[in-house]
Amino acid sequence: MKKLLIILVLVSCETNNPRNLDNLIIDEIKKTNLPPVVMGKIYRSGKMKFYSFGPSRWNRKDTIRKNNIFAVASLTKAITSVAALQLVENGQIKLDDPLDNILPEMSTIKILNNNNEIIEPTKSITLRHLLTHTAGFGYEFTSPKIKDWNNLKKKVGWIEKSKPRLFEAGESFMYGPNIDWVGVLIERVSGMNLEDYLRKYITGPLEMNSTWFNVPDSLHYLMVNKFERTGIKTLKKIDFTRPKIKNKFSGGAGLFSSPDDYSKFLLCMLNKGNADGKRVLKESTFDKLNTKQLNKFNQIHRPVNVTYIESGPRGDKDNFFDNYDNWTLGWAYEQNSKYRPSGTAYWGGWNNYFTIDFKNEFALIYMNFLSPFNDMESYNLFTSFERIVYQNLD
Repeated sequence: MKKLLIILVLVSCETNNPRNLDNLIIDEIKKTNLPPVVMGKIYRSGKMKFYSFGPSRWNRKDTIRKNNIFAVASLTKAITSVAALQLVENGQIKLDDPLDNILPEMSTIKILNNNNEIIEPTKSITLRHLLTHTAGFGYEFTSPKIKDWNNLKKKVGWIEKSKPRLFEAGESFMYGPNIDWVGVLIERVSGMNLEDYLRKYITGPLEMNSTWFNVPDSLHYLMVNKFERTGIKTLKKIDFTRPKIKNKFSGGAGLFSSPDDYSKFLLCMLNKGNADGKRVLKESTFDKLNTKQLNKFNQIHRPVNVTYIESGPRGDKDNFFDNYDNWTLGWAYEQNSKYRPSGTAYWGGWNNYFTIDFKNEFALIYMNFLSPFNDMESYNLFTSFERIVYQNLD
């Protein structure tokens, strides 16, 4: 018998027969061979109902709970972006001030242009550039040059320790390690390390007690183990190992969190920076964060053939790498969906995804500790879950 797990956050008023909705979702799950999956729906009111099925790890006989902990990878970015907007709100930094003096090691990174010429940058990077992925930095799965960097750097005579930027600030969109630099910026401006800052101003106030860069020993029993896809229908089980202690924190990908915890963050965003009276952003600041930022171009993704990632096109709508959509100061901005209203927020990390639908006043969370990133079967299950939710709205 296949062991599969689901947690679903629902409210009983969603449909005349909530069990019918549950059955539709479970039927979709049974079509897959995916390892433990967590799904949830969060209403703006905060009402939630949790139920579970299956073990928390492949070699356990327990039942997973809402507070089991996953590595959430790039879901970290949204939380780090909110932290940066707190600094803007408090007047500690401005969105469009040059960061040359605060982050000189970043500002002096040279550019490798389209002709593979090394040039000195002429435009300063700002916080807005970093938050909108328009500073010129790329990942190896979004930039062919970065993917082939070990070979290319010898050909072009690159002697710097850092990898290059690919264009001047503000000239294009490239998803990359921009929010890692935002994390460093937060530490420089606040005088705190990123773990302590988030605990004091975001994850602590929202009672996200399972969300950490360094998960406390007392919570390790809640962490799930990883699976790796080795074939179309084959998965490798990877035993749980205790995470190494981090001294440097990645604002772009380093957090661990639980479905319950991340739902608290989504609920706070759904209520424009406030959850149960705990406000982490003023409403005006949230509106600034959630406004589309790209005027001359939309998101631009350049699929790169990397063995551990699925980044190829999958059609023109509801594709995770969707060139038709815009970007805010914290997440993608929907402009091209069969189901989501325009302006819906979304993003993902590893095989974790979220949606924040401000018009219909709900959010969705999906977690699956499976590699490679953006696994097609996992992503398709998330979109099936999302489709079923939209087809069964009040």
